[in-house]
Amino acid sequence: MRNDKEGLIVLTIVSVIVLISLSSVFVIGQPTGVATITNMSHLTKNASAPDSRTDGKGTINTANLDAIQQDMKWKAYVGNVSSTFVLDDDADYTIYQWTLSSFDGEVYASRNSSISWGSIAVASVTHKENEDYALNHSSSAADSINQTFVTQTHRQFDVGTTSIDASTGYAIATNLNDTAQALTVNSVFQEVLLYDGASLVYASLVENNHLGYRNDSSTTYDFQMIMAENATASAINIPYFFYLELQ
Repeated sequence: MRNDKEGLIVLTIVSVIVLISLSSVFVIGQPTGVATITNMSHLTKNASAPDSRTDGKGTINTANLDAIQQDMKWKAYVGNVSSTFVLDDDADYTIYQWTLSSFDGEVYASRNSSISWGSIAVASVTHKENEDYALNHSSSAADSINQTFVTQTHRQFDVGTTSIDASTGYAIATNLNDTAQALTVNSVFQEVLLYDGASLVYASLVENNHLGYRNDSSTTYDFQMIMAENATASAINIPYFFYLELQ
């Protein structure tokens, strides 16, 4: 069992939902590294107040206990994107640009800072299990990468010039209005696991100002995604590199 102090540190620093704004400039038709990440807030679950009972002396009491606990093996990012299409030369001088106000596309995140986009494909079970092993997850655990991304249901999308056919990759749909979605090809805020020949890539399919996981009619997001953290409590927080592709 972890001591209380250690648990508090990890809960506060690692197990968070992060609200961010992404912006980028596109030169060619493939995902590009996000130029600016504006971190707007960190949110994490408050500890629940304990319940109690006062039972009589000399009694044997049967009790069913229920608690909701923050999962320190994962973190989430939600937010909005903005982007510009440009005609640039190799020195980044621009002859013309277009600012996008409505778009389709994907937000990508990976532990790898250099993705081989020409080799991108859907992740296999072996790729999921290897990432679990690298991050000290047990692939048979309910909250492992392997058991979280277990359903092959999602809509078709493109990664650069590569078409990812519908329902070929392992995917989830994050919550809407504080409620789990039934995953279908029409679900919003889909997230699909990809692989570039060396690294796992999380792909969040972009929406346009859609109501999200909060029970809040005034807050909209363009993307919602979750990524695995190192399951060892003493491990440092994992950096993820963000990429963006809009059409």
